[in-house]
Amino acid sequence: MAITGSLDRDGHDLVLTRSVLAPRARIWDHLTRSDLLATWFGNFAGDPTTGRVQVLMNAEPGEASASEYTIHACDAGELLTVSSSMGEGTWRLSVELDDAVGADEDHVAADAGTEPVTQVRLRHQDVPIDMIQHVGPGWEWYLDRLVGTVTGGDIPGMEVWDTRYMSLSEDYAALAR
Repeated sequence: MAITGSLDRDGHDLVLTRSVLAPRARIWDHLTRSDLLATWFGNFAGDPTTGRVQVLMNAEPGEASASEYTIHACDAGELLTVSSSMGEGTWRLSVELDDAVGADEDHVAADAGTEPVTQVRLRHQDVPIDMIQHVGPGWEWYLDRLVGTVTGGDIPGMEVWDTRYMSLSEDYAALAR
């Protein structure tokens, strides 16, 4: 398995991408509806219209605790930007959705006779470079879980964490050099 992440031109943001055989609306629902978010990441409590929710991550082992997430941007079907305190710092994350073939969803679905392909771009802004060897594989795992949930495919669990994802650590560490 090869890494899908890279640092942006400035070397500050880690960007990972997936092309997903699903309409943007379905992926958006898995990012913004607590019951669907829970199928691959964790659920949230609270009213997103207030700009803050409490997220309880449920995919990783151990006792989960809720973290407050601040919603900075929420453009339905296109962009979700949030931040949360992680240890000493703050993680700011964006998920951008685009039509992979440059056409609108209805046009692609009607002409191709299949579901549209959506480009999913996860951006970890100002990624801590000293943590990139852990952060990169983690986002690979979560994105694969999202894709599996949205498409009805494989949803990787912790049983493949060490062999499939942590084996990417050196390649991610090399990005910081």
